[in-house]
Amino acid sequence: MENTESVTPGVDHPAEVAFRGGCQAFEVFDPDGAQALFEEAVRQGSSDMLWRVAEECLDTEEGPRWMSRAVVSESEPGGITVDPNTLRIERISGIPHQKWEIAVESDDHARAVVALTAAADRMWTVFEDGGERTPEETEYGLIDLYNPNFVAVEETVPSVWLDCKDGIMPRMARTDLRIIADELRKAGIRQAHLYTPSTDT
Repeated sequence: MENTESVTPGVDHPAEVAFRGGCQAFEVFDPDGAQALFEEAVRQGSSDMLWRVAEECLDTEEGPRWMSRAVVSESEPGGITVDPNTLRIERISGIPHQKWEIAVESDDHARAVVALTAAADRMWTVFEDGGERTPEETEYGLIDLYNPNFVAVEETVPSVWLDCKDGIMPRMARTDLRIIADELRKAGIRQAHLYTPSTDT
């Protein structure tokens, strides 16, 4: 299956040094220092650093902001773009949840549905670590990690919905966005906008 992980820079790389410093600042309850160091890590690192920071900040008030920046980093200017609110983190009764729905806006409704149907078949096999496994590994419970309980495609407004029990999983989110972009291109769609609807469809 496709490897969606990027190579992590060496421990002495400025991005890694800043990222580790941000994590340590969190441990000593210095959120302002942590955010400054994370910004430096993102400035010095690749786009995947945004996803690493988003994961580190899951349980903080900064989590939704980092998640928004991470999803936008998957955009291809002039091609397939991602709305900042895609797979957003929301607070319900003070508890953070992730909204697991991705819709596609394009000029070819039929091909978008075809692409999402193919993507759904793959997204079911994506686990919380972002790894895409084989259907056999997924079906027979050979991976001791969380994956969606259910994936469905809505054709009226081309979209895919995942039952992830509102869990917040940046690595899974990253892989799902990349799978949808990949399947859209395979279906012949070169320009599209991915977003999460403001209300349930």
